[in-house]
Amino acid sequence: MKFSVLRWTTLCLFAGTASAQTLDAADTKDPSLIARDHRAYVSGMYGNGKIDGENVRGKTTLGWAFEVRFGKEVNLPGVGAGKLFSADEKFRVDVVHYNEGHPDNNHRDGFALQGIYNKPLGKTVSAEVGLGPYYSMNTTTIGGVQYNNSNLGVLLSTALLIDVDQLGSGAHIRLGFNHVSMPGAGAHSSNAVLIGVGKYFDAPAARSIPGLVDDRLWLGVAAINGQTNHANTERSVGASAEIKKYYGPWALSASAIAEGDDDSRVDRRGLAAQGWYVQPLADNWSASAGFGPYVSTNKRGPSDQVRLMALITMQVDRTIGRDWKAFASFSRVNTFREKNDRDLFRVGIMRAFGGEVDGGDGDTNRSS
Repeated sequence: MKFSVLRWTTLCLFAGTASAQTLDAADTKDPSLIARDHRAYVSGMYGNGKIDGENVRGKTTLGWAFEVRFGKEVNLPGVGAGKLFSADEKFRVDVVHYNEGHPDNNHRDGFALQGIYNKPLGKTVSAEVGLGPYYSMNTTTIGGVQYNNSNLGVLLSTALLIDVDQLGSGAHIRLGFNHVSMPGAGAHSSNAVLIGVGKYFDAPAARSIPGLVDDRLWLGVAAINGQTNHANTERSVGASAEIKKYYGPWALSASAIAEGDDDSRVDRRGLAAQGWYVQPLADNWSASAGFGPYVSTNKRGPSDQVRLMALITMQVDRTIGRDWKAFASFSRVNTFREKNDRDLFRVGIMRAFGGEVDGGDGDTNRSS
């Protein structure tokens, strides 16, 4: 799982840099656009740390840990420039996927939503602190039985950002520290020091990315590489089909998923619906996060049992012309039954059909 996600991180960080273009100032007057002064943000970090808790045994170092995040600067009413904070102090909201590595008997990762405060310390250095809820899933063995334990805790992040102009405008080295506090009996906390790279993007107009503001439907297919979060299971190969509709920075999707067979515990297929937040990064590039219900059956379980689960996804998209896009995503299937959770890595393509195509200058024409 580690290397697949790291490749996805690198793609998400830098793929949009070459295609970023200056947008016409008049575009910002359109209420369907995302404000240009609210910069988009993406980063990835890798590091190590330790876990701590009353039930922790054996090796306590994480071995490795990594996070991927994307977000957007926001204005907070009543606390802007000239009030509680100066003009160069920024606020941001980030979506985070955090993997806490593989200490003995605890393999935990999850998703967080953080509010970020950033303050410049000089011309090329800034510091930030972030805090928010962290929904985690931990694979652990208790009494000889392996479980997928889900818990809601808090992720605290601090970071030092050092500008590196050689990597492009807005690029920087990111030196970070993450602390996880997890309530509940047997849940452990963790601390990690990480290093990586990040980049701010001048947030493009939603109209500059085909499909985000027109009324077309996107149909797509993807190949799946799956990993069940239990020992002694094989990777699986599957496929999915999806229909998606965008509403500016939001989207709704429905998908049919065949996760594939791990030769031991899971050969699952079902239907999922997800709501999405979509963040444009540069012209034709966007990152997004989706969440929703997933109804499925498992051919390696009782044949008549239909289960309601959750599907959580982070995704990066590249539009190709007006009608096509390619995407790569990481999803977690959360069963809420303390077993058979699964990671799904997907690569696919989508095509837009029907409706009016927005040409980026306010003109529209009928799509095939």
